[in-house]
Amino acid sequence: LYEQAESSYNLAKAKAKQCLEETRKLTDEMTDDERQAVRDEQARRGRVTLEDLEIELSTCRQRLSMAANSGLSSRIMEQYEERKQRLARMESSVLELELALRQTRKRKLRLRERWEKPLDEIVQKIGTKFSEMFDQIGCMGEVSLQRSGDGVVATDAVQPDDDDDDDEQRVMEPRDDQDYGNWGVEIRVAFRKSESLQVLDNHRQSGGERAVSTILYLQSMQHMVSAPFRVVDEINQGMDQSNERMIHEIVVNTACRAGSSQYFLITPKLLPDLIYHPMMKVLCIFNGEWQPTSLNFSKYISDARRRPAAAAR
Repeated sequence: LYEQAESSYNLAKAKAKQCLEETRKLTDEMTDDERQAVRDEQARRGRVTLEDLEIELSTCRQRLSMAANSGLSSRIMEQYEERKQRLARMESSVLELELALRQTRKRKLRLRERWEKPLDEIVQKIGTKFSEMFDQIGCMGEVSLQRSGDGVVATDAVQPDDDDDDDEQRVMEPRDDQDYGNWGVEIRVAFRKSESLQVLDNHRQSGGERAVSTILYLQSMQHMVSAPFRVVDEINQGMDQSNERMIHEIVVNTACRAGSSQYFLITPKLLPDLIYHPMMKVLCIFNGEWQPTSLNFSKYISDARRRPAAAAR
């Protein structure tokens, strides 16, 4: 009886050793991901008996048999390999694109640093002059650079260039997503001391107030731009007499200042008793159906000279 038990023990030991060798051989052929999958499955299932493994093996064989009978088994593996390779190429392409995007964003930020500060300075100078002119007429006004969005520079979490897959190694990098097409100069005005500054548009201000704001804004930029002459066409249309006199005086003072550009002020009418400067010249242009086909300028000038003498007698 002892000999029979010892023989059974040796047989079981030899079989266990054979199974262990086969298991080691299979384990050596497995990848790290496959080993981890086995560990995860063992942790999920807990203790697995031989009967459990045989049932699972039978189930897998049935599935393989069904796939083989359907005629799709070989094609499925081919499709799997094709898609796996395509996915790898796409992942590589994504990494290249992300790197190119980060480099482009850095160049964009460097370019922005070169022009944004000078632009701010120009707008501030115009705004200072604009506020001074509005103060002269007893009103308030300001000019500012309006940026799109709710911030200037944002940040992105990006992977370092060393291809480290550890998420904890991700760093914050500047990102500039501003829509520069929506940037602009914002003009805000208030024509009564009791009012707060409002954006200049077609709804909040009257036509005369918009005209006053426009001409003062243009006057504020004159010292920033060099030009041989400037043309102002019918700027006084839509203004009340008070605003028209103020704007006319500002234009005259600006145009007749030493070193200023030549101004052409075109208008169909002018108020009486406006301010004029010795450096100004008024040209009256007559036109219409009632005009003669030809003019004798010598006779016209002689008649004009005789009128004051006749009026004196």
